[in-house]
Amino acid sequence: MKRTFPVLGLLSIAVVAHAGDKAPYKLAGVFTETCACGIPCKCELTGEVPSNCQGVGAFKITSGSYAGADLSGVTIAYAVKPGEWVRAYIDAPDKSRRDAAEKFARAVYKDWGTMEAVKDAKIAIQGTNGNYTVSVDGGTIMSYTIEPVLGGDGKTALTHGNTHNALTSTFYQAKSKSMAYRDDTRTIELASGRNGYFNDRMEKSGQL
Repeated sequence: MKRTFPVLGLLSIAVVAHAGDKAPYKLAGVFTETCACGIPCKCELTGEVPSNCQGVGAFKITSGSYAGADLSGVTIAYAVKPGEWVRAYIDAPDKSRRDAAEKFARAVYKDWGTMEAVKDAKIAIQGTNGNYTVSVDGGTIMSYTIEPVLGGDGKTALTHGNTHNALTSTFYQAKSKSMAYRDDTRTIELASGRNGYFNDRMEKSGQL
């Protein structure tokens, strides 16, 4: 979700930075998230952040780069209370891509709140077509499951386009089936039926 700050939304990301601070990025992969908002999440679509907004997400980069450094094979997860705190988790094939992923994560989430921690973790994103189960460290830190919300044809997910998210301009609508997050003193638990988004054809480039 992302937001336009001072507050943020759960993955729409309007990055406010001086041009000289930005670096080019390009990525493709799979994007998922779920949050406490009702369907659809206003944070991603309008930048409005409800007071109860908090959530989690994860995305896998099948190919990509940031500031010239390789990001292919990297998976990043996050937990956020928009405007307050963010925690990021990285699963990378090697140290160089892990270091690049941390720089990328800090750039992506810099306006979401205070980055409290960036940790190494085992992140799994399993499923297809909007039916995804995500776990961080086998679910001991984070676990969630989403399913698609079908559009008018009764076959494909409702679609939101032309968003401002740095990771994907298109969101396919989903809803949560289950979600739990706990790391140190930070906890989030969501009831089923809350907002979710996904894009199994995530593709974006720009400057962050």
